[in-house]
Amino acid sequence: SSQHPDKVRTQHLSPWKPEPQASPQRRKFAVIFVLGSSAPILTSTTSRSPISTGAPGSGKGTICTHLARKHSLLHFSVGDALRAWMRANPEAPLASTIQDRLDHQGFLTSAELNPFLGLAIEEAARRDDDLRGILIDGFPRCEEQLDSWALWPFQERLPLEGSGKPDVVLLLDVKRENAEARYLARGRDRNDSAEKFTKRFSEYIKEGPPVERHYREAGLLIEIDNNGTKEENIATVEKALRKSALWNSAVVDQDIKSCFII
Repeated sequence: SSQHPDKVRTQHLSPWKPEPQASPQRRKFAVIFVLGSSAPILTSTTSRSPISTGAPGSGKGTICTHLARKHSLLHFSVGDALRAWMRANPEAPLASTIQDRLDHQGFLTSAELNPFLGLAIEEAARRDDDLRGILIDGFPRCEEQLDSWALWPFQERLPLEGSGKPDVVLLLDVKRENAEARYLARGRDRNDSAEKFTKRFSEYIKEGPPVERHYREAGLLIEIDNNGTKEENIATVEKALRKSALWNSAVVDQDIKSCFII
């Protein structure tokens, strides 16, 4: 269930279904991916529908929570949503697949994961008129997931007119030692360990760079250092976004070249 919008805009899956509209409306709504990186030093560039992905322990959740409050965005954590769904559907075959991916190396396929993303975006775009967009925290993590968004994958359920999504991709850079310390301190799963971090980190090192390269070449990437304290990181992110023409265009001014038909 989602919390009240005056608190933290965090969305989990729900059985809510939209009421049919008498006449379709066009809505500009930013989609932002949020990723984590372990490159030594990254410099800021810019981009358009925000997404957060990448290395474990990179601090994506903390930054997304802040951005959701500050910029009227909804924070959708892929990992948190999957865990919530597993708790509600423990006997479903997909639940065991998800748990296996959490415990070992490997990613969910786009066929398994995209329905969760599609529902989250649809609910956000239809439900809250004051929302400017959605932060997708933890996607895409590999090339297969990336490729599934080459064309808008939810055209039948949530038609998109104009260019594709995302509009912006945030890449948070963190050193490995900082990422590991954060990962172990948060204790999100009962079996989190240094060994599990090493497995997940090596997986990221293999699969993450092509995703980052794709969005960098597309001009959608905003790269930000995230190695400080919580307060320092928030200040660094805000400074970078204030200077970003891409962020200001997509989120602040809502000057997006595509719109949902809802």
